[in-house]
Amino acid sequence: MSSSSQQQVQEYTTLQVTNNFTHEVNKFYIKEYKRLGQGAFGVVSKAYMQSEGENSSSSTEWEGPFAVKRVLAQTEYKSRELDILKVTSHPNIIKLHYYFTDFVLTKDKNNPSGLNSGVPGYSKNLYLHLCMECLPQTLQQEITRHNKQQTTISKFKIKTYSFQLLKGMSYLHNTNICHRDIKPSNVLIDPQSLLLKICDFGSAKQLDNYPSISYICSRFYRAPELILGKTQYAVNIDNWSIGCVIGEMLLGKTIFQGSDPILQLREISKLLGPPDKRFVFLSNPGYDGPLFSEKLFSGSVRERFESVFKVLKNDAEGIDLLMGLLCYDPDKRLSCLDAMCSDWFNELKKVDSIEDCKLPKELFVFTEYDKLVLGEERVKKLTE
Repeated sequence: MSSSSQQQVQEYTTLQVTNNFTHEVNKFYIKEYKRLGQGAFGVVSKAYMQSEGENSSSSTEWEGPFAVKRVLAQTEYKSRELDILKVTSHPNIIKLHYYFTDFVLTKDKNNPSGLNSGVPGYSKNLYLHLCMECLPQTLQQEITRHNKQQTTISKFKIKTYSFQLLKGMSYLHNTNICHRDIKPSNVLIDPQSLLLKICDFGSAKQLDNYPSISYICSRFYRAPELILGKTQYAVNIDNWSIGCVIGEMLLGKTIFQGSDPILQLREISKLLGPPDKRFVFLSNPGYDGPLFSEKLFSGSVRERFESVFKVLKNDAEGIDLLMGLLCYDPDKRLSCLDAMCSDWFNELKKVDSIEDCKLPKELFVFTEYDKLVLGEERVKKLTE
């Protein structure tokens, strides 16, 4: 049993750790060295693990580092996250190596007597631990670092990250898995290799024909149909979020920063113009909130995009890509597969390195499954 105290190194042994690849179950000794993240979902720590199973020798090497995500067990969202991670396999999706459940002591001011834990001021709860591969940082940290230096990520690197984001999301969307919380802090990168991996599937869901919650996805990256209350949505809500992430890399700051969900719609209208009534009705016939029907800028929507994203001056392909993703009508929104085929990414096929960084080896490598999903015409465009 582990403790959630703030000590620098936490060491514990857990008896039943499942290997996600071999499905073998073994006893492991675990050292958590560093807190990587914390939120309503739980905590993520950097850790190394050593097998102590029956078949392990005394010289068993340490494995890792891993990013160990700890969340309360037996909740719908968290078991859904494990189910998705167990079956996904893609170079741009975070890889799950091990998982286990164990009891954890957590500080609880409402339990001064230590009922159920035996330790005053602590409670004992069952947690699910997901042991995943660990990358150096998040895309959010990279954007923030450049922002502090009053610079932005180079356009070439933005293209490299964006293509991988689209590639990973197209893999998920083909099986109707909707991430539902794409944002820079849920995207991991290695700035040295330019590798990108999508992480945090705590809100992810394989969509079906039944309604889903609309109050999902972090506000600044929430698709407009969700803001209006649409519950019968598709995976293309993620594509809006992807457009927000790409735009944020280009600007060095969040595109839409509404102070509440409804004002978020006003921020969107400053770039896209007011939503039309048909879109509002199809999103939610019962919506009776403000529509922000007055246009807040002069000129066309394209001219507005060109004005806001000055880094894309004389870059028609880049504007086309952003406008295709940041589109009110989800049915007209660019799919991840079609976005991958944007001419904006052609530059990536002409070089194998940039700024002393080699491009990821698998950037334009596609499995037979990928080729089947992409279709012959798209594969030809991406590999010619």
